Amino acid sequence: AAHSSLWLSALVAVALSPLPAHAFGLSRSVFDPAVTIRGFKQGVGLRERGRLGRNLWTCSTDATAPFQQITDAKPLHRVFKERGWVHIPGFLNEETCQKMLTEARDLLNPEAAFRSSEEHTVYQEEEDPNFPADHPRNVPQKSSKQIADFDRLQPSSPLKQLYNHPALLCLVQEIVSPDQELFLSACPYNSAYYNLYAEGDGLGWHFDKGEFGINLVLQNPQQGGTFEYHPNTRSESDAWAFDEVARILKGNMEGVDAATEARAGSLIIFAGKLSLHRVSPVRGATPRINAILHYEQQPGQRLGAYSLKRFFGRE
Repeated sequence: AAHSSLWLSALVAVALSPLPAHAFGLSRSVFDPAVTIRGFKQGVGLRERGRLGRNLWTCSTDATAPFQQITDAKPLHRVFKERGWVHIPGFLNEETCQKMLTEARDLLNPEAAFRSSEEHTVYQEEEDPNFPADHPRNVPQKSSKQIADFDRLQPSSPLKQLYNHPALLCLVQEIVSPDQELFLSACPYNSAYYNLYAEGDGLGWHFDKGEFGINLVLQNPQQGGTFEYHPNTRSESDAWAFDEVARILKGNMEGVDAATEARAGSLIIFAGKLSLHRVSPVRGATPRINAILHYEQQPGQRLGAYSLKRFFGRE
């Protein structure tokens, strides 16, 4: 089959779904911003601290967190390394998911939200005149959505509080890069934000500028709006991978995974810098609503001017 999502879903299901919560160190609760992490002084936020040091990487379970508590992330790290993305179903508890969905709907109303509707290259860079227009370096991709960025979130925002939760940063770190510390994004706009995809909206094929992305599913559309992902399309030694990119742009979906089983509350972590991915066009009256979170592998990182202008309407 063109999509290999069944393989990935089965592997993650073995790690998570059949087991009772306590067997895998999972728990659910209502939201409370208080946290408990070994070695982390309670009451000192990550923005004041700046980062989690190496001696703080082991997270203890936190009964007040608004998401599943995973005390052993090694199986998820293995999936991430092997396939380039992981799907954790039911990551957010229902109450927090509803709070975030309510906030997103308020912020994403057409009068207030930024409407992003752009053509862009797969590489999220300006076209290169040294290549023809139909070359994979320059083939235009269409993306459209409404966005409410981090700067528009109030201090009490459930998304902002979730993003700043030390236990979430610690969990993402253990899944993505156990041997390398992660940092909060220094960008005031793309640290965490809401997206709404109405009928006809979607994201064209592209590579991310950041090493990895975090997608929280809040509402699925009636049809379409599927996250599709081709693992390791390019590499550090072949940053363009023109042949492979051309194959996928021509509609050959061999090796492409699809998150067809993602539901409201699902968490998807994906290595988007080296892996081509997109959101297929939404069909039907019900929009796709999600939240994107960004942590960084180097302190002080910000989104580039190209992406800020095209996708956030920011200079």
